[in-house]
Amino acid sequence: MSLKTGLILIMLMLLVGGVSAIPPLPYEFYGNATLNGTPVPVGTVILAKIGDAEVGNITTSTAGSYGGSGTFDKRLVVNGEETQIGEYITFWINGMQTAERVKLWAGESQKLDLTVSPGTGGSVDASVTPSQQADTPEIPAPEPTRQSPLGLLPLIAGLVALLFLGRRS
Repeated sequence: MSLKTGLILIMLMLLVGGVSAIPPLPYEFYGNATLNGTPVPVGTVILAKIGDAEVGNITTSTAGSYGGSGTFDKRLVVNGEETQIGEYITFWINGMQTAERVKLWAGESQKLDLTVSPGTGGSVDASVTPSQQADTPEIPAPEPTRQSPLGLLPLIAGLVALLFLGRRS
């Protein structure tokens, strides 16, 4: 094996080590939507936010409802980050916050009826217990790993071997 090929292989291994974590699965919502007791009209945009950041939206195609429960129905898809799991999602219709708020969980789909009435913004906690945790035992979070200098030892030994083999040929 030539020195050039060896260096390319080592560079590829270093690139693979730098790949970031896979983002969590989205949380999806569907249901009815009312504004001051009246069904929202077709074309109404419903926003989902975590803090001040928008994390999803949907435009109604049927008066008074958004999304659907069918497998291939469109839903309000919330794409949060792993660090946001457990934080509250708030919902907004025409710039007004709905009464409902939900904690973000990865990979869930939930029917959630949204209502906007003055003075109720975010007052109803509609969070559900995540289904993926219902059948699995509690697993402690792994300790964060730190790169030790000894972890680089095989890489350094490989580089030295490649340099040695490159000079012999």
